[in-house]
Amino acid sequence: MIVGIHGIRCYRYLAQAGSAEGAAQALAAEWGAALGTDYDGRSYEQGGLEAAYYAHLLHLGTAQGATAEDPELLGATGRQMLADWAAALGAPDEVLMGRAGLPVRQIAEWIARRHGDLARRVVVLFCREADTYLDHPASQRRANVRDELSAVLERRRPRALIAHSLGSVVAYETLWHRPVELDLLITLGSPLGLPGAIRDRLSLGPGNEERIGQRPPGVRRWVNIADIGDVVAIPRDLPAAFPGIDAHHEVSLGLVASHKATRYLAVPEVAAELARVR
Repeated sequence: MIVGIHGIRCYRYLAQAGSAEGAAQALAAEWGAALGTDYDGRSYEQGGLEAAYYAHLLHLGTAQGATAEDPELLGATGRQMLADWAAALGAPDEVLMGRAGLPVRQIAEWIARRHGDLARRVVVLFCREADTYLDHPASQRRANVRDELSAVLERRRPRALIAHSLGSVVAYETLWHRPVELDLLITLGSPLGLPGAIRDRLSLGPGNEERIGQRPPGVRRWVNIADIGDVVAIPRDLPAAFPGIDAHHEVSLGLVASHKATRYLAVPEVAAELARVR
């Protein structure tokens, strides 16, 4: 019934499971438990959830630890993405300009001072993975990630797709490139509307570029849910940039868990939306 697609920081599932298939199963089990008793422990055939797993397709071969969180390791477009992010969060010009033309560490430090070190780490990791995905409209990595989601959608033909974080960017592009019929699309903690860094780098396929912001073809209802303190879900008023959204809910997950997928999945708004398509 449901397919889910994850966001950033999910390579650990592969490291623990030993295979992409095992990682997808572990992720599906975790998401099913977060959704509650109607989905916990159930296979897809029993009305549960199947996960589309793609973290291995964006992995650059370095550990997902302190090294991956170093803003100095971002490429040129990743650094620009970080600057766009800080600008959206309200960073002053002197922070964005930086010292000696190398503002990246200064920008990361400003995010930490303003929003906490966890927020800094999340944003830097997001920029790393998102920039790898968005590298070029025709990049093989980007196509492979979309193909992974498309394969699951075409095989399962779910009624609902839940997309978290960077997964919402992948889902949005995929549903334009290879449309499928969906009763419901739920995006959680989505950065789709971020000017420059995300929205201006979206690729919807030939003839669709002017339709950015519209609901993907084949999707009957699109619901977006954003935590009020989620530094990834910016700008918070996503429907202003994506009028194709049918319903937008702001929630409060708590300071520490403001971007955590399982906390998003457990909010009453998700359960209510899924109940409409059961």
